[in-house]
Amino acid sequence: MSGLTDWYRRVTTPREDGLPNGKVIGVPLGALGLLFAVLVILGITGSSTGVVHSLISSSSDPNLIAGSPETIRSDEWFVQTTWTISQVEQGLPIRNDTFPGGMDATVQHDLPTRDWSTALRPHLWGFLALPLDQAMAVKWWLPGFVMMAALFLFVIFLLPRQPVTATLISLGFYFAPFLQWWFLSITFYPPAWAFLVIATLVWCLRSRARVGRWVLAALVAYLTAAMGTGIYVPFIVPVVWVVAAFAIGSVLMPSEIHPRFRERAAAIVPVLVAGVVGVTLLCVWVFTRWDTIVGFTSTVYPGERLQPVGEGGQSELAALLSGPFSPMLGPSGGAPWGVNSSEAATFLLPGLFLFFPLVWAALRRQRDGRGADWLSWALVAVGLLFLAYIFLPGWDAVSHLLLLDRTTYGRIRLGFGVLSVVVIIVLAVRLAEERRAKGKLPLWPALTAVAAAAGGIGVAAFIGSSADFSFRNFAGTNPFSTAITALCLVLFLGAVLFFARGHLTLGASLLLLAAFASTANINPVYRGVLDLRETAAVQAIEDINRDAPGRWVGVASSPLSTMMLVEAGVASYNGFQSTPSSAMWDQIDPGGDSETMWNRLANVSWVIGEGDPDPRNPAPDQILLTFDSCGAFAQHNVQYVIAEEVIDEGCVHLLTSTEDGPTTMRIYEVIPAS
Repeated sequence: MSGLTDWYRRVTTPREDGLPNGKVIGVPLGALGLLFAVLVILGITGSSTGVVHSLISSSSDPNLIAGSPETIRSDEWFVQTTWTISQVEQGLPIRNDTFPGGMDATVQHDLPTRDWSTALRPHLWGFLALPLDQAMAVKWWLPGFVMMAALFLFVIFLLPRQPVTATLISLGFYFAPFLQWWFLSITFYPPAWAFLVIATLVWCLRSRARVGRWVLAALVAYLTAAMGTGIYVPFIVPVVWVVAAFAIGSVLMPSEIHPRFRERAAAIVPVLVAGVVGVTLLCVWVFTRWDTIVGFTSTVYPGERLQPVGEGGQSELAALLSGPFSPMLGPSGGAPWGVNSSEAATFLLPGLFLFFPLVWAALRRQRDGRGADWLSWALVAVGLLFLAYIFLPGWDAVSHLLLLDRTTYGRIRLGFGVLSVVVIIVLAVRLAEERRAKGKLPLWPALTAVAAAAGGIGVAAFIGSSADFSFRNFAGTNPFSTAITALCLVLFLGAVLFFARGHLTLGASLLLLAAFASTANINPVYRGVLDLRETAAVQAIEDINRDAPGRWVGVASSPLSTMMLVEAGVASYNGFQSTPSSAMWDQIDPGGDSETMWNRLANVSWVIGEGDPDPRNPAPDQILLTFDSCGAFAQHNVQYVIAEEVIDEGCVHLLTSTEDGPTTMRIYEVIPAS
């Protein structure tokens, strides 16, 4: 055992400047890259497109390797993947021609195109050269793997002898409930950017060599632009504040290499330059598609939403603290902490309770004359800022200046998640310093953290049980999920204890186990994606449209007809729109009388009705219209209708019907009214 220990110490010996050696960085990142390559070659994803397999086949899904698809992940299986296949079918155009008037494919829905801006979206590069399944695997895995790599760099730069611990922490954060329930590139790139910027700051402040600084800075510049093209500000704003706190705190703290403030400020110039370059790239991207972005922000929903401060209440407090209860979210549908599993999801937040020992260490450091711990105080400040945003009313003007009102109470949890990890690592460094300075650590700061964590669990349970939800009834109908939840509660408290005592590897191991147990069954293990172009219905659509091109309407009680039309790449009035097409809606609603109904980010679908299209909003992101084949809209604009039901109207003629599993699709031609 001593020989193995000596070998490990020798292999992990840091450089003279205290940063990790090349092998400590390269071997784990190389293993991560190898795993990524294997997953891509095999075409493995976590797609939930198989949710509609039972609608097109009577047999089991041969592409489903493990788990089951999640209906709630419709943003992936119904919106993004459907439009992605449409792009592939149409040849990756800059404007997708499905909707009349077209749709800018370079902004919303994270779509591959042959536009120059795809260079800023590396997860989409696979569509330029690879088969669909392999390209989808690149899109699925790359953002999350980039995030893990960035987090690994942050941890290993501060703790150069602990590559195993850095790996455990990276994996634990990857399996966080919030990230798994919101598994999209726009969710992973903001924390990836945050960890990379923080890692670069650490490197710049510790190393005198210039090459490493500028290599990392170049990566920061690129990832800044990549994150920005996702244009999901509610995820970006919180992580920017965590990075700002770390940067300010780090620059204010003297170091052996840079004892003077001016030297430390000069050392981080590469990071500042990277920010300017990245933002410049992003501005070029924004201005070259300005009309699309203005159209999106001018919608009725979501429009330009500004969140008032301090209106979170006890429900938001319970949701924020409910991380250890995450195994319940799937079976309970998000109850009692949210309207669905995704909206209820949060992070396992040991760092929220580790502020107690962190503050103790900062006070002890200052009392002993070792100087103020500006980094710890900056992290405390941003944590209080986030809490005030949710729970303290009356400072909306300040919140607006800080851009906090651009996020929401639910989305700011991403900021708490990133902050929690940063606190864990900074506390580990501070506790190691305390051990070197004072020897044995007192027990009471750790016990305070554990007591606070137990109290947080109690608060989440108490507020949850005060709603229309019974933990006892849930346990009776879901014994396995209840047992896993109980295990996660114990693992979480154990992780807090070990982190608070400075046993980072043990704490990271328990946190990884808790996170994996909470999320392992969320996204399935799937081979590629379910491609509806292989169905008889879509092949019939393509055959008919090839011989006599026309515009289509899909009528069905399920999303199937919409998905089929979009993936077929034909011109249609079905699909999830980002920015409404003025050409399309001028045809549907010439007078604009129903603009408040259709000027929104929403799915456009149809049911049989009478007269002009009558739009309704069953939900804020849904537009349901009536279709009358004898009406003026259909007579002037629609050539074909695909429907699951029999259409008994005088202005349609049945062309063909198809059978896919239990589903019969009927394709009609619109004929002149008699």
